[in-house]
Amino acid sequence: MSNKKMIHYNLDNIDKIGARFNLIYGERSNGKSYQVKHKKAVEKYLKTGKRFILMRRWKEEISSEKIEQYFQDVDVSKLTNGKYNCITLYRKLLYLSIYDSETGKTKRFEKIGYVVALSTEQNYAGASYLDVEDIIFEEFMSRSVYIANESNKLMNFYATVDRKRLTTRLWLVGNTISRVCPYINDWGLHSLISSQKQGTIVVKELQDVVEDNPPIKIALEYCMSTGQTSGTIGTNAKMINTGAWETRPQPHLPKSYKEYNVLYRFGFQYQSFKFLCEYLVDKEIKNSPIWFIRPYYKEFSNKIIVFSDIIKVSRYWQRDIYNISIKNDKLRNLFMTFKENKIFYSSDMCGTDFKQVIDFQIRR
Repeated sequence: MSNKKMIHYNLDNIDKIGARFNLIYGERSNGKSYQVKHKKAVEKYLKTGKRFILMRRWKEEISSEKIEQYFQDVDVSKLTNGKYNCITLYRKLLYLSIYDSETGKTKRFEKIGYVVALSTEQNYAGASYLDVEDIIFEEFMSRSVYIANESNKLMNFYATVDRKRLTTRLWLVGNTISRVCPYINDWGLHSLISSQKQGTIVVKELQDVVEDNPPIKIALEYCMSTGQTSGTIGTNAKMINTGAWETRPQPHLPKSYKEYNVLYRFGFQYQSFKFLCEYLVDKEIKNSPIWFIRPYYKEFSNKIIVFSDIIKVSRYWQRDIYNISIKNDKLRNLFMTFKENKIFYSSDMCGTDFKQVIDFQIRR
């Protein structure tokens, strides 16, 4: 067992920035969820009477069993000086309650919050939440399916709650599962997150559509590692134990990049991700050419072919690498060699991002 002291997450650092939109991400079990539900949910209600909204993506995630389990690590008895001892869910409302161990019955008392599923946000369009100042969205990053137009749905719900008061704060909490995320893409956060150091907070300001309103501030915190391991193994062990972005092993160049000649270059741009792809040949062997993909952070030249989900009126911007609209048989044949066993990546992170973000199947 390690003697190294565990570093617990503290919400105060990002809270004092005062941003309306807050994204908090890092390793599992580092205390970020506990801090948010403790300080922005239960404790805040007890101090101010202001309620909160706990949000999950799917309605299957907001059952009484799952939500009540989420609050089990909150010491309700201590916070309420023994007045209550648990938090219960009834008809999607959260209550401070008393559980009687002798009878096995629970009695509800004070309503402290609401529980909603983002997938059903249209059901809340006419609701009033004037007693709410904080929305907590747990597990906002996913390795599986997002809701169609998810970031817009979240903003629709936020508008329903805030009602142009400009006082509601949104807390998005998640593990470092994948940077391919609608919030990162739609809010223009990719460049910030790609270069962000662990243990730091970065802030982005956006101009409100109403010019007289103050800028919209988005704070992003990449949590410091706790310094303790969970003892897990496997491809996602670094994410679980240290907060490193989850990756999958990817093929790297067999030799140093300097030992290849570049025969051709083109680009990929999907969502906010850009990649430069190069057709390389070994300087010595001069056969068996390969493809090499690396992140790209500049604007693409007007004379380079780019495969993208963005539609542009340009012959150089294409949709399907295996069916280009340019009448050039040599180029068509070249792109047909873009196959799984001939593609190498600059890093595991690059390959993971690329495979998650592209909207086509790489041929084998």
